[in-house]
Amino acid sequence: MIRNLETFIAVARVLNFGEAAKMLSYSQSTISDQIRLLEQELGVRLFERIGRRVFLTTQGELLVPAAKRLVKDAANLKNLFRSEAEMGGVITIAAAESLCTYWLPQLLKAYRQLYPNVHLNIRVGSCVDFPQWLQQDLVDVAFSLRNEYRKPQLVEDVLFNGQTVFIAAPDHALAQAAPFELELLSAQTLLVPEGHAGYPQELKLLLADRQIRVEHMLEFGSLETIKQCVKNGLGISLLPELAVAEEIRRGELVKLAWKEPILLKAIMVFHRDKWLSPPLAAFKQLVLSNIDI
Repeated sequence: MIRNLETFIAVARVLNFGEAAKMLSYSQSTISDQIRLLEQELGVRLFERIGRRVFLTTQGELLVPAAKRLVKDAANLKNLFRSEAEMGGVITIAAAESLCTYWLPQLLKAYRQLYPNVHLNIRVGSCVDFPQWLQQDLVDVAFSLRNEYRKPQLVEDVLFNGQTVFIAAPDHALAQAAPFELELLSAQTLLVPEGHAGYPQELKLLLADRQIRVEHMLEFGSLETIKQCVKNGLGISLLPELAVAEEIRRGELVKLAWKEPILLKAIMVFHRDKWLSPPLAAFKQLVLSNIDI
């Protein structure tokens, strides 16, 4: 059945039997036979043909996520009794941008050196989306920068604690403000990561609670863009300290003397029911044994 499910996933992706045949290096008749056998085994119709176009039926749409899980689990089973040197498969990792850019790469490099046959997929996203991604089995593990989710279906490991810092260009008017107070933001341009969760949202709520109205607040989808804008004097920003530590060390950015930083907690998150395949279990062990990286 697994081979037929692989064929079903290919056809569902392109909605074209001929294109799926090319992708899988099968003849089109073989593709049709495999889909027909799968439909007979499941007792449902998976595709509808209207003229030359192919559409998924309702049953076909329901099968897609389950088929992907079964194919993935079958691949993991093949790795169950392999030696470490032979271990292969796929691990899909979700991570907050700051962790993915400034903390995770060393671990990924170490893992690839140990298990070169395991393919790593990385999805950078918003921490607020990670529980749903894990629930839907879109990712195997997530690395988040927020307080614990406190959801019973999730298993979390705390990796390290961190904090946010306000940063400015060395020649910015507030670079020497000691101490730096939030009220000083009222006449400034504030550059923040876009989103409605995590530390950017905590900052907005803090400003609202103190009735501080920032003159200009610009949102960006990239931390690197924010840093470049701050370096060029376009405003100040609040970012995770780990994301700006190197620029502060080099003197390209200045850390403002804020006495009440928003605290961060880096956590590794799995779904409670997730089967830890040998490659995934090895990845978890590597992370936990190197949390000081």
